[in-house]
Amino acid sequence: MAPVFEYQARSKSGKKVNGTISADEPSLVASQLKEQGYYVTSVDQKVEKKDVGEYFSFLNRVTINDLAVFSQQFSVLINAGISLVDAIELLNDQTNNKKLQEVLREVQEEVETGSSLSDAFKNHSDVFPPLYYQLIKAGEAGGRLDTVLANLAEHYERQEELKNKVKSAMYYPVVVLIIAVLAVIGMLMFIVPQFVGMFADMGAELPLPTRILLMLSNFLQNYWWLLGGILAVIIFALLQYNKTAKGKLFFDSLKLKIPIMGILFKKIAISRFSGTLSMLLNSGVDLLAGLGIVEEVVGNDVYSQFITESRIKVRDGESLSASIEKDDLFPNMVVHMLRIGEETGQIDQLLQKVTDFYDREVESAVEGSISMIEPLMIVMLAIVVGSAVIAIVLPMFDMFQHIQ
Repeated sequence: MAPVFEYQARSKSGKKVNGTISADEPSLVASQLKEQGYYVTSVDQKVEKKDVGEYFSFLNRVTINDLAVFSQQFSVLINAGISLVDAIELLNDQTNNKKLQEVLREVQEEVETGSSLSDAFKNHSDVFPPLYYQLIKAGEAGGRLDTVLANLAEHYERQEELKNKVKSAMYYPVVVLIIAVLAVIGMLMFIVPQFVGMFADMGAELPLPTRILLMLSNFLQNYWWLLGGILAVIIFALLQYNKTAKGKLFFDSLKLKIPIMGILFKKIAISRFSGTLSMLLNSGVDLLAGLGIVEEVVGNDVYSQFITESRIKVRDGESLSASIEKDDLFPNMVVHMLRIGEETGQIDQLLQKVTDFYDREVESAVEGSISMIEPLMIVMLAIVVGSAVIAIVLPMFDMFQHIQ
């Protein structure tokens, strides 16, 4: 549908006129009006007002779990011999996600008017990613749409499970860190000021830790708004930087270097790479096209850029195993398995074995990360809170010594 432009113009008699015209670009609007004998004074594209609900559309987005359930149900219906249009209509009635319902209605209309299912999904790439409609296209070409949909369901279920495991590993340190920060702020804001008068009455020189603690307490009480403002600006700037290609690459690179967690993020990226590429190759997608899709779903820009470079080398005649061997992003085991797969013509099967291995590795890494992070966070919390307590207690010892 062509965009709508609002215009203002004058007739030959000098009378002002205004209205709206649908056109592909502003120059065409001006041309139409000139042909009608008007002199154009301004042309602006009309901005449609959003419904209030659109601002909260992220609350009704289609999740990985939604795609997994949809794919599984779709596979069952197709396998039962139900036509595409009827299957989509049934799924539309069953889903509770309004965004998915809206998209499925449009997909159904497109399929009814002669569009292929993969093209219909491609027109809604905000819901169905490239991996999805490319596999659907391969399934249509090979006559095994139900199998491809079942594979997609299994893939997305695995991705959801992987994501939940990583979240469980991250929750604990984040919660402990928040508790530590709140405990220190509460102590500086409410507890330390109670001792200020008593310390002043002592008259003696306070120990260095106590003086530092009092300085921090005074600063926080008097300039908490400044500190809060600076933190808000820093967080906002980092979030905006993360939205840029350079910023995303920087933070993804930083993730891989974090102690303990960096190893986990590497294993997740390798698991996504091998699992997605294995499924694509097994469904009939060629290697170059498969690597192009994997770039988008691997979940880390460092790996994504490296896979892009590898795809170019493969296009120029180099083997995939040789192209990824020259970097430490992929362990020797992955390179070795790929080389065997290339020699035997079973890349998809060998990659699936790599996926199974790294899925188990991720599970072990999550459990290991939690067991290692837990004592570290407890020690950190003890050091922070303990240092503040010691800074308060030290002057009291001096006071008791003077009393004696």
